[in-house]
Parts: sequence; C-alpha cells; structure tokens
Amino acid sequence: MTLTILSTQSKAIQKYVKESMRQEAEELGFDPYGDSGQEEFERRVIELEQQTLDQPEIDWEIKYWELVGHR
Repeated sequence: MTLTILSTQSKAIQKYVKESMRQEAEELGFDPYGDSGQEEFERRVIELEQQTLDQPEIDWEIKYWELVGHR
C-alpha cells in the first residue's frame, strides 16, 4: 500500500514516524512490530496527518530533528 500525501508535511511526518519506530526497535533490541511494521507505520502516519489537519501549526520537520537530537 502506498500512502497518499494529504498535507504539505506528509514527507516530514513519514520521516518522523520511521525514525520513532526505528528508535523504539533499537531501545527494545528487537522490532516489536515484525511483519505488521508497515501497517503500524501507515496507522501512525494517518494519525499524525489527521493531527496536522486539526493543528496546522505543528512543524513535523522540527519535531523530527528534536527526536533525532534526543538520542
């Protein structure tokens, strides 16, 4: 399944979700989503897309860099 770009921040949201899931897997020492990883990724992206539509002031690129900086 290919995700549809819903907002101008879709690419930043996808980058943020990928990094957050990668960090979760790294902290746990294993991938908690296994075969359902793509479904979880899509669910999270859609959830954040909806949040962006409700709160357009959220800058996901900044949130991504904050996430990367807290490693």
